[in-house]
Amino acid sequence: MLQENSLAALVAGALQCDGVEFDVRFSADGVAVIVHDETLDRLFGVPRRVCELSAIELAEIGVPTLTEVLAAMPAATLIDLELKERPTDALFTTLVAARGAGAEGVVFSSFHPSALQVVAERAPEWSRWLNAEIAAEAEQAVQLGCAGLSVALDLLTDERISRWRDAGLEVAAWTLREVQGAAWASDLRLTALCVEGEGAAAARAATR
Repeated sequence: MLQENSLAALVAGALQCDGVEFDVRFSADGVAVIVHDETLDRLFGVPRRVCELSAIELAEIGVPTLTEVLAAMPAATLIDLELKERPTDALFTTLVAARGAGAEGVVFSSFHPSALQVVAERAPEWSRWLNAEIAAEAEQAVQLGCAGLSVALDLLTDERISRWRDAGLEVAAWTLREVQGAAWASDLRLTALCVEGEGAAAARAATR
């Protein structure tokens, strides 16, 4: 099995799906890197925080940079770039160099309104999605000026999707890992459905 957020895993995902989602944090020297956890223990066996090591040190243990991942992605691949923390200047420089001033084909999602606010201030035309695990959080998306809302799969109901769409929001959901819930893959009101493992095959079957 390919390691999560590794370059190989993301390239494989891009070949099988319309888009990929990955997590972005920042090195001690401000470089955008692709890693989910705040610390490096679980995946790399290193008892340090991501922000304590330089981009070079992180690369030595296998953490890819955002620059590397964007270079490896097909131009047509939709990218859901999840900000795990407030972005540094390097994020904006990297995205403009790779995808142009409009960050073509990229949406910026986060559970942290403060991270999305930085994007809104620096690049107001870039598409922002609020991530939400509970319904109360989801209701903040319009107030924050987000273009979309990405919610836990179990939050999806016909009534909620209709309400969010009527409010002008794109709607995405995560994460389909098995057959249960696969029917949502054929719902045309959803902009995206994040899949993993057996969920990918289940989603394809549901849309045939």
